[in-house]
Amino acid sequence: MDYRKKFLAAASRQGWLNAHGIVCALSGGGDSVAALWLLKSFFNGRVVAAHLDHCTREGGSHDDAAFVRELCAEWRIECAVKVVDVHHCRETGESFEMAGRRARYEHFYETAARFGLPYIAVGHNSDDVVETQLMNLARGSGLAGLRGIPEVRGNIVRPVIDFSREELRNILRENGVPWRDDFTNGESDYRRNKVRNILIPWIKENLNPGFENVMLGLAKQVGAEVEARERTARREIAKIALRLPPALAAWRTDGLGELPELTLAEMLRLQGAELSLPALSRARTNGLVGLVRRGGCWRFQWARDVEVCYSARGIGWLHRADIKAGKNFSKNTCENRLPWWAR
Repeated sequence: MDYRKKFLAAASRQGWLNAHGIVCALSGGGDSVAALWLLKSFFNGRVVAAHLDHCTREGGSHDDAAFVRELCAEWRIECAVKVVDVHHCRETGESFEMAGRRARYEHFYETAARFGLPYIAVGHNSDDVVETQLMNLARGSGLAGLRGIPEVRGNIVRPVIDFSREELRNILRENGVPWRDDFTNGESDYRRNKVRNILIPWIKENLNPGFENVMLGLAKQVGAEVEARERTARREIAKIALRLPPALAAWRTDGLGELPELTLAEMLRLQGAELSLPALSRARTNGLVGLVRRGGCWRFQWARDVEVCYSARGIGWLHRADIKAGKNFSKNTCENRLPWWAR
């Protein structure tokens, strides 16, 4: 069984092979069901499944939740199902896709904390890596975007990232395991589906039949470069990080603008990722780097309700509600000077 060796190699490389347990994100689709089956079959630790019912597709998501419950019951795997009406819980500026991702990962982290498990496994495969590379390239996200999807980020791991979508379904067919296909995957309304259903097939037919292998090789090459940059950036962040409430994260500004532009850009990208913020485009990242190097007092909208605020006292990532509260507070005091985060 070559897939057993490939799966265990990923577990060893990603650092969770001997972990006492793991949460498996389970949508009911072929990728996540295959990941759960591989965990059940070859991982010795405790496995808990986590599923989010998005309340979508005219009740179809409820059927997915029922399928997940039945499958886990059959396999004697604990299953944590959470129901969230994603359309109604979207925050200001969030697309449905962004809100769904946020809600899913909140549930995954909650489940890991509830069961005391150190890792969360998600079912991204090699096809997802290539699709993400192309989407990032189109957005202008820079070198890090060409890595596609990192196989480890914090306690998020991707056990089946070396498998193609078709390989995972062949494993399920070979072992008589059912799964549920999301009919919206065949539509081309969403950007990822356009890349999956239109762009990649066109490139393979007209430019290079082995395009996906080329992109996966590029992902590994870029990944090594990005990891080296990340190590340098993390060392610099550790030197200047500080607590500066109500900031979600904050840095000292002394000498910050004198760092090399590439290092500063990587530091900003890492901080955004650690706060689970959407990645900035290369153009917006360059704009933010320019502001930091210029100094002064300014605010920069990162995404949704989070802004970056800069003053001589520090640079911080804050919710707009906290910024607004700072403004309101200053109006009720004798001091006619806004707090650093409200300027």
